Amino acid sequence: MSIIDPASGSSARTGHCLCGSVSYRFDAEPEAVVLCHCAHCQRHSGSAFSVNVLVARDALKINGTPKSYQTVGVENGNLRDRLFCGECGTPILTILHERPELVIVKAGTLDDPTGLKPSAEVWWRRAQDWIEPSPDRVRFDGDAK
Repeated sequence: MSIIDPASGSSARTGHCLCGSVSYRFDAEPEAVVLCHCAHCQRHSGSAFSVNVLVARDALKINGTPKSYQTVGVENGNLRDRLFCGECGTPILTILHERPELVIVKAGTLDDPTGLKPSAEVWWRRAQDWIEPSPDRVRFDGDAK
């Protein structure tokens, strides 16, 4: 859910995995909301793309102990730590080694994703052929630059 603290005026968002063993909270506005069509995100999400909410890493507080699996981008060679619940398997976070100040929150784990509209799509050349491009989102064939 999105919480507004009247004293500070800041908004916080919370989320958790399917079973509730891992939960989180962040007290920062997202840097961006991006759809990723890379093969790893498709496989990791079990879907056609991943909806990624980029947040300042120091604004994120995690409760519970997620497990981590490291991947290496086939085309770009970049390391990714993919954090998930060891109990139910829910993908929760991704850490980009080339952007250590950020963490990616998987939008499907948010208690309330209201107001988070994707502004860009990355790895468009890997998008499923039935996905229609949106004029509201910038598209990058690979990583965003």
